[in-house]
Order: sequence, then structure tokens, then C-alpha cells
Amino acid sequence: MRSLLMMIGLPDLPLLSILIVVTMIVLTALLFGWISDMLLGNAGFGIMFNAGLILIGAYAGAWLWHRFGIPTRIDANALRAAIAVGSGLALVVVAAVVRP
Repeated sequence: MRSLLMMIGLPDLPLLSILIVVTMIVLTALLFGWISDMLLGNAGFGIMFNAGLILIGAYAGAWLWHRFGIPTRIDANALRAAIAVGSGLALVVVAAVVRP
């Protein structure tokens, strides 16, 4: 658990703070799921499934960036957030295109 928290930038937080952060992440994923469902129209999967795909894509993108990261001058937290959002939405779009 500690390594997962360190990867997303939450080292040694009290339980209440972790719950607040997790709630914010879930609500943001639902918001992006709703937005992507509106943008994709009939090609979407529904808000909950889109939110799940966004969370999976964001986790995978953040992990890949952490693993193969290229040093940049951009703030690390802003870059991590942009990579997570972009990779999550990219996974939803790719899944909608590949959908039979």
C-alpha cells in the first residue's frame, strides 16, 4: 500500500486525508466519464464504465511515465496530472474505436 501511495504522491497521510483524496479521484473520474459519454454519444460505454476505463488508463499512464519518464522542466505534479488525464481519456477513445 505504501508503494502505491508513494507512486501517486501521497506519502504517509492520515486515513481521513487518504479518504478525501480517493473521493476526489473517484468524483473526478465520474466527471470525466460523463464528459466522455457526452462526447462519444452512442459509441460510449456509459458513465460508470467510462470512469473505470479512465481510472485504469490514468493508472497505466502514470505508471508508464514513472517507469520510462523523460526529465522535463514542467512541474512534476502538473505533468503527472496531465499524463493521467490524457492517458485515461485516450484509453476511452481507443476502446470506443475498437469496440465491435
